[in-house]
Amino acid sequence: MKRTVLTIICVSLFSLGSQAQEDTLEPISFVQKGQFSAGMRTTTSLFGHDRTPGLGVGGQMRWQIFDYLNTEWFADWITIDLSGAGTRNNAHIGWSVMFYPTRTGRIIPYAIAGHCFDFAKVTPLSTPYLDRTADVVTRWSSAIQGGLGSHFYLTDRFDLSLSAQYMLHLGNHLDYEVQQTGAGYYLETNHHTGATEVGLEGHILITASMNFKIADLW
Repeated sequence: MKRTVLTIICVSLFSLGSQAQEDTLEPISFVQKGQFSAGMRTTTSLFGHDRTPGLGVGGQMRWQIFDYLNTEWFADWITIDLSGAGTRNNAHIGWSVMFYPTRTGRIIPYAIAGHCFDFAKVTPLSTPYLDRTADVVTRWSSAIQGGLGSHFYLTDRFDLSLSAQYMLHLGNHLDYEVQQTGAGYYLETNHHTGATEVGLEGHILITASMNFKIADLW
């Protein structure tokens, strides 16, 4: 009888201690300062100079400096089909900062803004009867971007991220036009305008990525 009473008392004390410990635990935070991660991404370009969406691939690294502030260093290569008359390629190399209004839970929203360098190349379609390599136009420019996104943590080290940003290019105007003809579409490029006129070009980027935390630097 005494052994039974002692067992009940021990179990009760253990339960009370466990409950008290659970009450003092803070919510889990999956984003913390000092974390370094890397991953792959796919990017869709919408509502720019071209009617057809652009699709691209790339990668990024993240280095979190403060608890509520993360940095992302990225590179993208995006290809746009210009109605079968040619292609446009864009290369983005840049960085962004991500601000977290909250750091708890497996779904963590953030605001994102940054800057990148952009290389654009428009290539008209050449055929065995018409060589248009001399009509290729290129442009180097810089751009700023900003928007909203969210992390979806599947484990404490692996997440899927989705963001939507508006990117505004600052540089020379890249002048080209897809014209409809009786035989299909024709890509007209203008070397002189692209070299002299400064213009603004904006589009929306939707980026989905998967990331893995490699190390805790501090």
